[in-house]
Amino acid sequence: MRISRIQIQNFRNIKSINVQLGDIVTLIGENNSGKSNFLYALTLPFLSDDNNISKNLSWTDINSEARDEYYQFILEKKDEILAETLTLDEFASKLPVVFVEVDLVPEEEELYCVKDINYSVDADGNIIYGLRYEYRASHPEKIFAQVRSILHSEQIDTQLIGRIQMNLLPTRLYGHSTIVPQKGAKVSYDTLRQFKYMALSADRDNFSNTNERIGSRALVRLLQMRLSDADLLTVEKEYSRFFDALKNLSGMDQVLNWQDNSEIPNAKDFFDNIDILPNMPPMTSILNSVRLGYSGETLSLQGLGQRNLILLLVLLNSLHDNADEIAFRVLTIEEPEAHLCINNIRLMASFIKAYTSNNKTIQLFYSTHSTELINKVDPQNIIAMSDGKACSFITELKDEERDYLSKNPNADIFKLFFARRCILVEGLTEELLIKAYLQSQPELSDIEIISFHKGFTKILDIWCILNDGTANRLGVIRDFDDEHKAKAEHEKYNAHPHICVATTKEYTLEPEIVKAGKNYDLLVQQYGAEYRWEKLSTDELADDWRKAKSKVMLRLCHDLAQGELPTFTMPQHIQAVLDFMGKTDVEEGGVYKE
Repeated sequence: MRISRIQIQNFRNIKSINVQLGDIVTLIGENNSGKSNFLYALTLPFLSDDNNISKNLSWTDINSEARDEYYQFILEKKDEILAETLTLDEFASKLPVVFVEVDLVPEEEELYCVKDINYSVDADGNIIYGLRYEYRASHPEKIFAQVRSILHSEQIDTQLIGRIQMNLLPTRLYGHSTIVPQKGAKVSYDTLRQFKYMALSADRDNFSNTNERIGSRALVRLLQMRLSDADLLTVEKEYSRFFDALKNLSGMDQVLNWQDNSEIPNAKDFFDNIDILPNMPPMTSILNSVRLGYSGETLSLQGLGQRNLILLLVLLNSLHDNADEIAFRVLTIEEPEAHLCINNIRLMASFIKAYTSNNKTIQLFYSTHSTELINKVDPQNIIAMSDGKACSFITELKDEERDYLSKNPNADIFKLFFARRCILVEGLTEELLIKAYLQSQPELSDIEIISFHKGFTKILDIWCILNDGTANRLGVIRDFDDEHKAKAEHEKYNAHPHICVATTKEYTLEPEIVKAGKNYDLLVQQYGAEYRWEKLSTDELADDWRKAKSKVMLRLCHDLAQGELPTFTMPQHIQAVLDFMGKTDVEEGGVYKE
């Protein structure tokens, strides 16, 4: 079974998300983009009475934009509220509702477990199963009455409403429920108990400092699950054997020799029946005495990263149990790479891949800032987040586009979407040239240069979604290649104020360099003898350079970085993008004019 889709509305900084999910879900995004809130929201539909976590939310859990819309409604309708001409239904429809809805895809043998939570049929005739957690006003009439009372007693305006906002939206009159989507029927405890989840937050730094830490509890649970009835019998036998050895070594039989000094008749018969018996503690107590260690030392003596790695491995394995009634487990991990060195990150990535492929009843969701944990997964499993918005690569990219990302595992997706200033180029020559130029431009040193496939449009669409409202800028430098349609499709993005797309006039880059400024004379003077360019025309020199591949470009870039080509002129289309990156504002947009 797996979760195939999730909708989140009005939860913390997430206003509205509706995304399809892969078998594993990798969340990427900058700090405060909503990744942790996504992971927490995911667990809400699976909460049952077995969980020691409150299923209720609070005022602060309601999205601030949704709250503001509600307060604005009160300001606009205050006269109607006071005159009691506004209906309860209209008022109730504006009360913020938090919900998290998941669609589940079961295996054939799991259909019995989800028989009570089917709610629709898709276009292909497949039954859709789901759970929906809601946090909404359970007594809207009481909230309406309270708002009317406040409006009678207070002169509400925009400034005052910020000081009494909790009273205008009293969440003590809110309640939670887990229901079947669209049907509204409450989900029974017997159904919910078939779903389990484990959430590992990023706050794991104190793990294993004491025996009470979560790692010890997980280890005990893991040991308990692994011990069969026969194993428990063996433990008891070994404990008795251990006790007998202890009794013999300590000479307890000689201590209990009171009968030798007694004058009471038949004392020996009485004292011979006194013995030292094993007082075997409960199995949990025995297991609680076990502590994790590494290389023969207690785990608390290990480094922070080592403790975190072992914690994750123990907890992942502790999810295994033999309870047949558990149909599905959700595991969420915040930043599994936290405090890990590169080798341990790779170990964790390998373990996660093997673990999820061998455990079909467990679906893993994790957030990360590590390229190792991003580039090692199928792109269809990636969800990029920014300011509470989410883009799922499973729907935003076509198969061939995801295949391209898979075949280029070193492409830094995180920099691509979240760098403050980023330039996409088509190949190595452009990358070498621009990087060499930037070495002499300290004000542009933070620009990320990424070699990418020539088809940028879908990447640009995702970039626009993720960077809406930010000051980040994106440049695209591409070759013409006599493709007028592709040129037009890419340069339409120049209408975006934070994007500049520039295309060569010539077929490729080399003629652009040769014909820019006085570069032809400079190239002949500097490299003519070496490359036999003295008698070549402009077009012939460009053609010869193009055939030489990266050899000439490497030499040029070295000299440019060393300051040996002071009169070198960058091609017009590249210079346009660099100028755009250096602007202090982008009110005029990134329009590139030939």
